[in-house]
Amino acid sequence: MTPSEAAKLLAAAAAFDGRDAESEAAARLWAEALADVPADADTFASVTRYYSTPPENSARRKWLEPHHVRTIRQEIRDARIPDGAFTYPLPTGSETGAEFVVRRRQQIAAIADGRINAEPIKQLKGGPHPSVADALTGVGRMPDHVREALADALPGRRAREEARLRGDADALAIPCPWCHAGTNDPCKRRRAAKGDKPGTWFHRTSPHPGRVDAAAIAARACPSCHAPMGVPCAHPDGRFHDGVHPARQTARPAA
Repeated sequence: MTPSEAAKLLAAAAAFDGRDAESEAAARLWAEALADVPADADTFASVTRYYSTPPENSARRKWLEPHHVRTIRQEIRDARIPDGAFTYPLPTGSETGAEFVVRRRQQIAAIADGRINAEPIKQLKGGPHPSVADALTGVGRMPDHVREALADALPGRRAREEARLRGDADALAIPCPWCHAGTNDPCKRRRAAKGDKPGTWFHRTSPHPGRVDAAAIAARACPSCHAPMGVPCAHPDGRFHDGVHPARQTARPAA
């Protein structure tokens, strides 16, 4: 920005705040402060935007200063760029990476200037190709032969798979209220067998009975006493049942 251009910018500000727009010293200093800012339409629009919005922290509007022009002008230009999500011409076969970067920057500058419009990237519609859908069908499901191999290798896995095949509630799906084993972790015992080091924790091959009952309560309603899911079984007189009714273990899980 030159001093003569800065004088025109000061004249536009003076129309709002009544400042002295004839000062040559002010024009020269504004030109120095905005030396890298062109006197284009966005620069003059920043003056209008500044005075058309209410002040934030003061009852009295402060005079427009060079840093206001710089900041508001950049906001005007950034608003024309749709968050960077827009298409751009693909590089040609002879274009180097550095040349592509230069061309990309020129396109962004043209969009910010308002000389061209950004073409947003279009969202893909429709589902995946049938071949891709078929390939994804089994993702997230464990094949039966893998389940059987794990059942022999991991503590407590065999009991969990046997319960699944019987249709029982998955006891390992919840923490154990007795030994406090976490979800998906096998139950544990602290009492050492003969020859074991005292005080050592060991994994059980089957979950604690209280965990089996708690899993049934959490997952299923009882067909015997009609206790809803999450509510313990009860006797006809209203007392809670010590455990669960056998029919609740094999009842259909809640949807």
